[in-house]
Amino acid sequence: MEENKKAGVKKDSKTKKTTATKKNETKKAEKAKKVNSTKNKVTKKDSKKKEEIKEVVKEEVKKEKLEVKPKKENKLKKWFDNLTLEQLIIGGVIVIAILLIILIAVSTKNTKTKDGDDIVIKIDGKTITADDLYKELKAQNGQVVAINMIDDYILDKEYKTTDDMKESAEATIETYKSTYGDNFQSFLEYNGLRDESELKELLIKNTKLGNATDDYIKENLSEKELKEYYEKEIVGDIKASHILISFDYEDDATDEEKEKAKEEAKKKAEEIIQKLKDGAKFADLAKEYSEDESTKKNGGDLGYFNKGEMEESFEKAAYDLKVNEYTTTPIETSYGYHVILKTEEKEKPSYEKSKDTIIEKLIEEKKNEDSTISVKAMASLREKYNMVIKDKTVKSDYETYIKNATTTTTTTTSSN
Repeated sequence: MEENKKAGVKKDSKTKKTTATKKNETKKAEKAKKVNSTKNKVTKKDSKKKEEIKEVVKEEVKKEKLEVKPKKENKLKKWFDNLTLEQLIIGGVIVIAILLIILIAVSTKNTKTKDGDDIVIKIDGKTITADDLYKELKAQNGQVVAINMIDDYILDKEYKTTDDMKESAEATIETYKSTYGDNFQSFLEYNGLRDESELKELLIKNTKLGNATDDYIKENLSEKELKEYYEKEIVGDIKASHILISFDYEDDATDEEKEKAKEEAKKKAEEIIQKLKDGAKFADLAKEYSEDESTKKNGGDLGYFNKGEMEESFEKAAYDLKVNEYTTTPIETSYGYHVILKTEEKEKPSYEKSKDTIIEKLIEEKKNEDSTISVKAMASLREKYNMVIKDKTVKSDYETYIKNATTTTTTTTSSN
């Protein structure tokens, strides 16, 4: 019975399958009839439409063939892939160079006149060329700009920029910043400078110009001049003590008040001198009356000094004294009235030992006497470098400038 059930199941399954198959075949037949019917309708209705459909089908087939068709190897790509890195870099540089040449060629057409002059500015009815600008600048400031360019070159050749020069320039800039504060940039612009770096370059150049001026003076000092200075001006160091009586008045005091304070200070100094004459010791009086807080505790001792270290009136009075002699009249300086005691004097050093000092003193003297000595120094250096000015206008301006500087120097020197 179990087997009959199984057989029944199988039989029923087969029957169902056959029935389903027949149904599918019937559906397919009906579908085919519908398709054929549609085709017939299309054919009868519009043969032209059919032709269009064929064309569309052909195009689709072509596309499929193109997509399916295997690609041929690209020779250009293969060549590019085989290039080395070095070849790629060289190739890139060549391409950039070509592009730059093309760019310059294109831009030149727009920046040059028909005669080939460079155009600087162009407006309606007026064109200013580089040649026009050069002529105008040359007429206005040509020799100054040209000579500055030459001087920059010469100074850099003669004097290398040192760390000391840089540090000195930086220290000066910090001083300017501290002085001008928020107006520092305005200070730069007022002096024709764009920024801090330009100021630094200018300060370094001024240091080099100072060195050139010193060297020029030194080269032109004669042995005779040095010896004459030695005989007249070189002296031994002296040692002295002093008692200072200051002028006791406020900064905003009237002229009358100042004069009264000076008279009182002088009278007090005279009283101290009288005490010295009466036998009082200088050191004791200094400790009691001197208003120089840095020396009064040491009896007014100033130590050794030489010419140029003290105010002229004080220095002359001290050197004129003999050792252990004091001034019998008060000596006036910007600090007040002084009573001076000369305590020691050294012998005059030899000429050879004094020579460097003499040169330094004469350099400073000549710079003070001649305000255009640096002009002469640079003119001398330009001659050393065989400067020749070809442009007639610049040459004429330069010669006039040097002549005027020399005339000014002569006048200044003679007036002294």
